[in-house]
Amino acid sequence: MRANASPQSSSHAGGVVVENRQRNNKTDTRWDDDEFAALTDKAHETGLSRGAYIRAAVLGTPGPRARRSPPVDAEALGRATAALNKVGSNLNQMTHGMNAGGYSLVLQELFAALAEVRAAAAAMRAIVTEKDRS
Repeated sequence: MRANASPQSSSHAGGVVVENRQRNNKTDTRWDDDEFAALTDKAHETGLSRGAYIRAAVLGTPGPRARRSPPVDAEALGRATAALNKVGSNLNQMTHGMNAGGYSLVLQELFAALAEVRAAAAAMRAIVTEKDRS
């Protein structure tokens, strides 16, 4: 190990000693569009950043601080977001009509809109929770 990469030890509460290692060296790599897309896809599949993926390929490990974050189902999240936006638009129209004095809300309409908001929020929560469980 080179001098500038040597680990240092420090104590934390509870007497646990951990290794502090600074990554002081940076390298830039040029990629064409296809190569960069392949790198991004492979890193995404493993849940690593591109840097952690390259580190894992070269060193055999993504490093001690690398966090795997499974990808979110972007399509499902997009549908849930669109549903929430639609409900928000409907609520805005109801509120505008009510403030203009030309629209009297029926309690059932409010409950239906609230149910739609809850359903869209639950769908978004399920997508994010599924990501965390993957």
